[in-house]
Amino acid sequence: MDFAGILQTWIRVLSGPNEETFEREKASPNANLMTALIWTVIAALITAILGFIQSLLFSASAQGMMGMISRMNLPPESAARMNQMMANGLFAGASGAGALAGIFLTPIFFLVGVGIIHLIAKVLGGQGDFGRYAYLAAAIGAPLSIITAFLGFIPVVGGCVSFILLIYSIFLNYLAIKVGYNLTSGRAMAVIAIPLIVGLVAVICIALVAAVGVAGMGN
Repeated sequence: MDFAGILQTWIRVLSGPNEETFEREKASPNANLMTALIWTVIAALITAILGFIQSLLFSASAQGMMGMISRMNLPPESAARMNQMMANGLFAGASGAGALAGIFLTPIFFLVGVGIIHLIAKVLGGQGDFGRYAYLAAAIGAPLSIITAFLGFIPVVGGCVSFILLIYSIFLNYLAIKVGYNLTSGRAMAVIAIPLIVGLVAVICIALVAAVGVAGMGN
């Protein structure tokens, strides 16, 4: 496997936010579903490893804090509350090992996501190939997921940069959809917007149902 070539492709896509970049990648002989899945699995593996390392670092830090709390001679109630907070942190950190499941789930979610975009694009008159669009989507998603995983080691700032990258990824996917399915700008934006709107409505509905349920239990 040509990792240098993969890295060069990812850099070209992330650093060249224009239609010409995606036109060149769309015409690549590697632009197919198999390449997209390989890239997705590679990114999922790296992300899982980084997540596991991050959980170990967090657990070690939380254990050190618990040791300091025990030597501070705090009132029993305050010490118990702080230890409980650290214990919750340890549990959250240990659960990071579950990120390994992402190696198997990420390709499935990727295929579902690409399938939804493909269906919407076709309904809106798109003329494109599922495999080629999957390739373009993976060229965006795989490197950005790895970068985001690295940013997870940087408190606060990492989260802010990750949010900026999320916005940037939406723009890159707009270009990929427009080029991949030969759509107008308006229809490409619609393909991006429809899943986002549906997802937002679903989240709001779930939140309302949960709120009503909690209110009902309180009564």
